[in-house]
Amino acid sequence: MYKVLLYIPVYRSCAIARAKWHLQKDKGFELDLYVMDWTPYPGENAYKNLDEKNELARRIAIIGWYDYLWIVEDDIVLPCNALSRLLEVNADCVVGLYRGRPEHWGTDRLSVRIADPNGPQDADDRPLELKDIPADNPVVRCTGIALGCTLLHRKLFNMLEGVIGRDYEVSKRFQENGVSMLCHTWVRCGHIDKKGEIIEV
Repeated sequence: MYKVLLYIPVYRSCAIARAKWHLQKDKGFELDLYVMDWTPYPGENAYKNLDEKNELARRIAIIGWYDYLWIVEDDIVLPCNALSRLLEVNADCVVGLYRGRPEHWGTDRLSVRIADPNGPQDADDRPLELKDIPADNPVVRCTGIALGCTLLHRKLFNMLEGVIGRDYEVSKRFQENGVSMLCHTWVRCGHIDKKGEIIEV
């Protein structure tokens, strides 16, 4: 049986999302819920605080001998079977899918990037679109991830020291170390916008 730490870094206190944390139950894992309602740097932006908070959660996961650290930001609304589906992938890094908040990301694009070296964009990759998802396989290989719903195996914990609060740096470190980043596109999460409404995938 897997031992999983569900870690919630609180920074927006979204009650709608909170109701889903306790519904992640199944016979295949032991789940501990760790809600970190602590702001180490009051008045600073969310990323500086997430750097500190996620680093502490990483250390707790190591000390507690957890098989997985599951990071779920507190404005993400989980489907009830999210953890079961993520574990089914049996990967070191697998994420759920959600849309960005336009007031924060500047767009409501999906939360992962995929390789597309021949596409019209300037980069060799681009944001995933729903039309990219194969009908027969919901698991997609990614070039970049956002950490809002991310399941990490313990073999990655030491690798993430110092960067676990920053999406881009985590993706970069995984790329440099040959770690596959996968997205289970059936784990479709809501993302709560500044009006308190849920942005659906």
